[in-house]
Amino acid sequence: MKLVSCDVIEDLIPLYAEDMLSETSRQLVANHLDECEECKASLKELKEMDALPVETDTKPLKKIQKTLRKKKRHAILLTTLITLLIGALTVVFMAAPKYVPYSENVVTVSETDNGFTLVDFNEEVAGYDLQSYPDEDGAGLVYHLTTWTTTWHALKQAEEIALIVLNPRGEPVEAMYYYQTDGAADQLIYGEEQHADGGVITLPRLSLNYFTLLAGLTLAICVGILFAVRSNKIHFERVTKITFLPLSYLLAQLIVTGWNTTTYSFVRDMTAILLAAILLYGVFWIGLEFLKRRTIK
Repeated sequence: MKLVSCDVIEDLIPLYAEDMLSETSRQLVANHLDECEECKASLKELKEMDALPVETDTKPLKKIQKTLRKKKRHAILLTTLITLLIGALTVVFMAAPKYVPYSENVVTVSETDNGFTLVDFNEEVAGYDLQSYPDEDGAGLVYHLTTWTTTWHALKQAEEIALIVLNPRGEPVEAMYYYQTDGAADQLIYGEEQHADGGVITLPRLSLNYFTLLAGLTLAICVGILFAVRSNKIHFERVTKITFLPLSYLLAQLIVTGWNTTTYSFVRDMTAILLAAILLYGVFWIGLEFLKRRTIK
């Protein structure tokens, strides 16, 4: 005959199994177990659960920790690249040339008693481009000059450009032209006119245009390949990373030079474009990796 209900015994079984009951309570549970198969089965099940081996494999936890560390590194790297990109674009903007129209106050050309030709710039000028070639007779040189200022130069109020000597070896300077960047004819500012049949215009270089066409063609090919391999996740991801290359270049050129694909200073513009393109590519690459691991799988 059961003296205590099964509900009470069920509450006491865990303590009974751990031998944490008083002698009287322990004897009460033992007597009940002798008569109740259901409570005896509960005790057996509890003991079997206690006998199960403890999970000691830490590989799943380590995998989760590794994934979290990667996400953290990618987030830090992405933030760093974006910061560098913003900084680089700020420098590019501050140092972007603003070409100065010619006036007698901008540049002055003079000749010394011993035959040297000097060029002096006013404080507005931040930089200049000087090109030369022999005249028709080959006896002297003809120069084409332009100047520019920058936002940084205006804010910083930097020192004036030092006086330059065109002919340190004493070679004759036949003429100097100041070339505009608005399509106007070059203006003779020193010497004799070298073009009797009319003026001459210094045109911008088309070098950037070739790179733009190449990048655009490469981007179009990559997009076509992406469409073809869209069902293959691995190939799609690889081609996507390749596609970032021409895309980064085109975006960088758009940022640095706008829609203009010509340049009066190829080296300066290409350097700025490549710097911005590298940073943009890093942002795209790390951004893709970061998105892949935005959730723990």
